[in-house]
Amino acid sequence: MKQRSPKLKLRTALFKGSFIHNPVLTQIIGICPIVAAATDVRKSLVIFLSMTVILLINESFTSLFLKDTPRYMRLCFYTLISALCVVFGEVIFSAVKPDFETGVGIYLYLLSANALTVIRCEKFACKTTVRNSLFDALASGIGYGIVAVIVGAVREFINYGSLFSEDTERFSFVNSPFFALIILGFLAAIHRHIVIKFYPNEISDTFFMNEVWEKPSLNDPGLSKKN
Repeated sequence: MKQRSPKLKLRTALFKGSFIHNPVLTQIIGICPIVAAATDVRKSLVIFLSMTVILLINESFTSLFLKDTPRYMRLCFYTLISALCVVFGEVIFSAVKPDFETGVGIYLYLLSANALTVIRCEKFACKTTVRNSLFDALASGIGYGIVAVIVGAVREFINYGSLFSEDTERFSFVNSPFFALIILGFLAAIHRHIVIKFYPNEISDTFFMNEVWEKPSLNDPGLSKKN
């Protein structure tokens, strides 16, 4: 008899997944689109929405259909599903708003191969229910998106003096990836200070990258001898 996965509460998922174990600030995952393309609030919101949708669809699909699929095949599905999400998203936007430009460029397609999707699907979705997977995807997407929006807002405010501005750039260097990494460094330090001071009991539960790529457990129904 299969053991049922415990129900994940939405409040717990949002608190831990988006804040305590923020995928960008604690795990340094998927930062390329943020440092390269999140140069203002509008572009950051596009990244936010795209990443959240990709996670929601991938994690729910994984939980529904890929639990018994070998791991090496699951990885292919993640990229394929993510790419389809991006393509269909652009088609829909083009149909609704023909003049709308995301401004994110090639970095929007890089979300198709974002490590965050693989990690959350492999670590969580393929081992639990669809409900839990949707909550986890929402939490991870919000955590990722909030950091993207903060980075974009800081860069835009320094560069233009306001948000959603159409003015001429004042300091173009803020659009460089190096400047974004500086902002992320400060955010990570502030985040860690808050967690250590107010939520010390949560530190021991921090998610480490090596847990994802550790030797697979034989109890995983999606693993085969070829994995």
